[in-house]
This record gives sequence, C-alpha cells and structure tokens, in this order.
Amino acid sequence: MRFRPSLLALGAALIFVTLADGQEWTRFRGPGGSGLSNAKNLPVEITDANIKWRVDLPGNGHSSPVLWGDTVFLTTSGGGKSGRRSVVALSAENGAEKWRSEYRFTPYRQHRFNDFASSTPCVDAQRVYVTWTSPEGVEVLAIDHAGKRVWSKTVGEFSAVHGSSASPVLASGMLVIGSHSEKGESFIIGLDPKTGKEKWRVKRTTGSTGAYSTPTLRAISSGAAELVFSSTAHGLTAIDPATGKIRWEHDPGFSKRCVGSPVISGDIVFTAAGSGGGGKESTVVQIIDGKPQPAWKAGKKGLPYVPTGIAFEGSIFLLSDGGVMSCRRAVDGELLWQKRVIGAPYASPIIVDGRIYCCSKEGKLVVLEAGDKYLPLGSYQFPDGIDGIYATPAATNGRLYVRTFSQLFCISGRP
Repeated sequence: MRFRPSLLALGAALIFVTLADGQEWTRFRGPGGSGLSNAKNLPVEITDANIKWRVDLPGNGHSSPVLWGDTVFLTTSGGGKSGRRSVVALSAENGAEKWRSEYRFTPYRQHRFNDFASSTPCVDAQRVYVTWTSPEGVEVLAIDHAGKRVWSKTVGEFSAVHGSSASPVLASGMLVIGSHSEKGESFIIGLDPKTGKEKWRVKRTTGSTGAYSTPTLRAISSGAAELVFSSTAHGLTAIDPATGKIRWEHDPGFSKRCVGSPVISGDIVFTAAGSGGGGKESTVVQIIDGKPQPAWKAGKKGLPYVPTGIAFEGSIFLLSDGGVMSCRRAVDGELLWQKRVIGAPYASPIIVDGRIYCCSKEGKLVVLEAGDKYLPLGSYQFPDGIDGIYATPAATNGRLYVRTFSQLFCISGRP
C-alpha cells in the first residue's frame, strides 16, 4: 500500500480552514461533520457552577442541537402515539423559547431506543432544514429563522425496522438528503435550499439493513468538496454535492448496519458497521489520485457501532458502544492507546480546543486530552433525574450545549 502524508496534511489543513471560517455549529457534529470546534474557554473540570442554564424541552428527542448566531435549533416529539413533532428555537444566551413550530404525522413502529425526533436539523443564515420519516415517506421542510414554514415536500418512500436517524446536510450550495431504506426505494438527493426544487437524484440499492448514518464532508486538494456516505449496500460512496456525481466508491461487503458517520483524516477514510451492542465490521481506505485504496485494518476489538469516531492532528479516536476509546495513528492504523473512558455511549465524541468531550447514556460527561497518550482531564455527572443522553453535544462561542431526552444544558467556563 502507498501513503502520501503530504496529502494527508493538506486535507487536514483544508478542514481546519473550513472550521476557522465561523463559530456556528450548523449540522450534526458541527463543521462538515468533523466534530471539531474552535471554541475557547470551555471548562475541563466541570462543576455545577459551570451550568449556565438548563431548560425543559416541549417533548423528547435524540436529535442534536444546532446553532446560528444567538439561536439554538432542535427537534422534539410527543413520543409514543401522539403523532406530534416540533421544531424549537431557543435563545443561546439563556435558553428562553423564541418560537415553536408543530407538525402532525402518522406514528410507526421503530426501535425502542429510537425516537421520532432523531434526525438533527441543519441551518444556514436564512433557514433551518429538517427531515422526518413516517409511513408517508421522507418529508423535508425549510423554516425561516422566525419560525415560518418556507416550503415542504415528500421526496420518496421510507421503510426501516429501526426507524430513522440520518440527518440533512448543506454543502456546495445544495441541501443533501440520503435515504437508505430496507424496502422500496433508496436514494440520495440534492435540493435547492431556497425552493426545495430537486436538482439531482442518485438511486441507491435497497437492502435488508438500510443505513442510519449522516455523510461527512471531505475537502480535496482542488479546493472542492465531496460528501462521503456509508451504507451496507455500497460501503463508502463519495459524491460531488453540487452535481450528485459519484466520485468514487469502495464496497467492502458489509453485512451489518451503518449507523455512525465516516471518519476522515485527510486522505484516510474510516467507517464501521455493527449490530446489537457494538461494531462488527470496518473498512479503511486511502484516497490516491481520486481512487480508494485499502489502507489498514482496525480489527474487531473496540469498533464503534452507533457513536461516530473523530480525527484530530493525524490520529483517529474511536469510541465503542461499551465506552472503550481507541487512539490510532491515521496514516497506518497503529494503536497508540486503548482505555475504557466512560459508560456505554450513543452520543458521538467531539473535540473542542484539543480536548475530547464525550457523554454516556446515563448522563456522565468525560473530558480527555486529544493526544497520542491517554490523559483524562475531568468529568461531570449530570444531576439526578435526567432521562438519558443520546444526542451529540454542540460547541460554539465558548459554550457546550448538551441535550438530554427532554432538557437542554448550556455549559460555560465564564460566569
């Protein structure tokens, strides 16, 4: 196998440029889906004094918060058979509700750990975009920052035994939605964010396990970008978000579900598939001259299934569903350290100012140094009575936003 460290560094630099362009946290796992934040002054040793505010939400959900300016956006559901979902806008400063937009839908059977509000919205300067699924199909809607619906449409069929969780993303001026069903049609589409008009559609193979993952943005040397999807049916697929053209694919023959997003470190791309309580399969490729080449093997120990891993300064950090974190050198996969760092997580880790923040299902937050040696820095147990954390935190403007099933916490190092 051939490695090109210079291209690895170039890719990382391009991602850093994207990260440095703004403070907003506009999609699942922040800028490009990288999970990286340039926020400063977040506390490492967190205490109750660092809880700037906490608010009750009008319903439950597992979708992550996203932010634009002074507003936090998230989704909630009434749970069970209520048939009610909401898009909620809150003040980033004090958590006060700015507006709430409610929608009716037909409830359907899904996994008991899932929720009807599991897909994370994405947001730009004009609108917030949401995808929801129901027996009627995949619905996409755009709402302006005052809470008024701009457009909505059903873009295709949907059927999956566990429900859905894949989130919409904005890239190259396009709103991109991937739907990998277990019955009927599967597709990836690009919509005009202003009008909802369909610009392109890529047909995908429908399989017995579907896919629940959200694509990750990868910067390439030309200055363009590609969205990397993972699915059981196709493995890894890179698409030009402006046109829908498939740039490359790598099919390792997965048999399990893809839930976590691809992890990208320059020219190295990692993804995993799993079932039950953990990851069972993985593949790692290096992109050389626009084509994927097998890179290294991660083995089965410590593979993630639900949580998405994260790349930082030439290392890849993988958090298993059992709470074991593995740090591997991105270029060759060498295992640098592997430790149990937290209780069982569903939320994905993020990195803020060179430190890893990760949450367990039961409500513990752990902070680690994002380095090639294991170095715990601090931890915080959320108050008794919270109902669990499945959502990935958001970090911007010196604050960390952590969503439980029914509450939102704002953590700050400043008074």
